[in-house]
Amino acid sequence: MMPALRRAALRRVRALFALSLGAAALVAACGDRASRGEALPPAEFLFAAGDSTYWVRSGGDGMRVRSAPILLTEVDGRLFEIFLGDEGAEYPDASFASARLWSRELQHRDSTLLFGDSTVLRELAAWRRAHPRDEEIDPADEEMPNDPRTVVNDDIEIIDVHGPYITIEHLLNVDLDGGPAHRHAGRRMVLDVRSGALASLEVLVGADEARRVTATARASLTQLVDSIRTAGAAGDERASVASESLESFRFDSVSFGVTDIGRHPAVAFMVPGHGTDGEALALYPPPITVNAPVWWKSVRATLPEWATDSARVTWDRATYDIAARPSADGDALALVLIGGAVGQAREWPIATVAAPAYQLIPLDTPPIDSAARAALSRAFDLSTSLDGLVQRASWPHRPSSAHATVPLRAASFSRRP
Repeated sequence: MMPALRRAALRRVRALFALSLGAAALVAACGDRASRGEALPPAEFLFAAGDSTYWVRSGGDGMRVRSAPILLTEVDGRLFEIFLGDEGAEYPDASFASARLWSRELQHRDSTLLFGDSTVLRELAAWRRAHPRDEEIDPADEEMPNDPRTVVNDDIEIIDVHGPYITIEHLLNVDLDGGPAHRHAGRRMVLDVRSGALASLEVLVGADEARRVTATARASLTQLVDSIRTAGAAGDERASVASESLESFRFDSVSFGVTDIGRHPAVAFMVPGHGTDGEALALYPPPITVNAPVWWKSVRATLPEWATDSARVTWDRATYDIAARPSADGDALALVLIGGAVGQAREWPIATVAAPAYQLIPLDTPPIDSAARAALSRAFDLSTSLDGLVQRASWPHRPSSAHATVPLRAASFSRRP
């Protein structure tokens, strides 16, 4: 039987949206200029920030806000949920754990496997054949071994989601007692959330841009390696350690992800390598901006636009705007709805949420139908119930009158456990 640790078949663990109980103040206080009796602008949208997605609805009867630790993306008017699942087993002297990445269109019951590496389960089956008398441990009832001699696991980290495409990093660790030398490998990839198909650079940005980006990335890696060597020779301790493993790094043209810089698309490569003791390492050259492909048009509108002084981030809609102002420490954002004629605009507080802001998905242009709204409500209910928390808030209509952008790393040297 699968141990209790693994039995949560589709656990809601999000790289971007891990649950935090103190993440949001769902009912925001009205400002000093608040007045009563004025209807809020009609609006409905999903707002992703910090550790949660917020479902906001406003109109003549006030404003309602729900939050859940759920990761959603929109493709051609359809909402998809993205989540992780676990499989594996624990034994007194062996540990196996494998991650699976899934998606589900909200109005359908079936889920689609986006990514799963078969290595862990294959090694588990082989280990069971070799150790037929060993009994599986249930972590709910027994203590886990501190240092099993056989450890095989993999990990999936969600890096970002842009409309139909999700960027992930996958890390595989294989340490077999009495077997071949341990193996640790990592790579970055882009998957289609509708099918799980691996998206090549050519598919994402076109053949000409793919060639340009690849050549630019190779040159950037060469420059980065030279910089590390120079810094190491000059006495930089971190660069000196990195220099010992530089020969292990090999540029992989398919190990990349999609990111955004100022709402423009960019490609970020991960260059895998190994330390002197075999642990997985990675080099991350600077992201490379690309000409926006056709599919990016709908994505761009969902992304935050920061003011030049980083004092606030906004999303401009046809009949209202959404703005978020950072707290002094940059850890929180005060989200407000802005409506009214130019020069007479008013603000209504929505919630104080954890930074950073990721995306805003409008649900009112075009408006979602009753079936889509019911499916979205079920998804919120399921996500919060699995995590043991349901957060809801509403407040009557009462109008009221930084997070500095985190600079993208010029280069980084990452040690993965």
